[in-house]
Amino acid sequence: MDSNRSQHYNFVYEAIPVMFHSQTNQFMKYLERDGTKFLEFWWDHVGERLPEERLSDFKDVACEITPIDQQTKMAIIRLPVPTADREAYYIGLISRPERRFAWVRLPNTSVVCLIRREGDAFPNGTELVELTPSARVVSVGAGPLPEWEAFKQVLLKMVKKG
Repeated sequence: MDSNRSQHYNFVYEAIPVMFHSQTNQFMKYLERDGTKFLEFWWDHVGERLPEERLSDFKDVACEITPIDQQTKMAIIRLPVPTADREAYYIGLISRPERRFAWVRLPNTSVVCLIRREGDAFPNGTELVELTPSARVVSVGAGPLPEWEAFKQVLLKMVKKG
């Protein structure tokens, strides 16, 4: 947890990816059952470890889970409107069936965020980034307008690519 960063930032880059990548089935179970109550619990938990000036309201958060096929699910989480560069508008979570090669479990999850990003390279003021299981932030490129449906279409294309 980075106490120099906002609650919003730590929730997006630390809490959600760690839980989702490491405990995908449990995470999805609680998200499906409790929705934003589950997310608010973790938002508050992240906030307990931060100084007062880094806290923000859990405002306008929404979640939608879309079954892609029998074993693949996609969840989109809308976050509070970002107030700083690199904070996220949306988090997309993709859970695919588990795959193995011998005794090695192959990655079957993806976390993709639409973040606020200023600069000439980002005409819509957004960037798509993937948050890997090893906590790396990988740029996917300039993002769409920060709208639910635009982000959902990008995620659906990513799911179909595999």
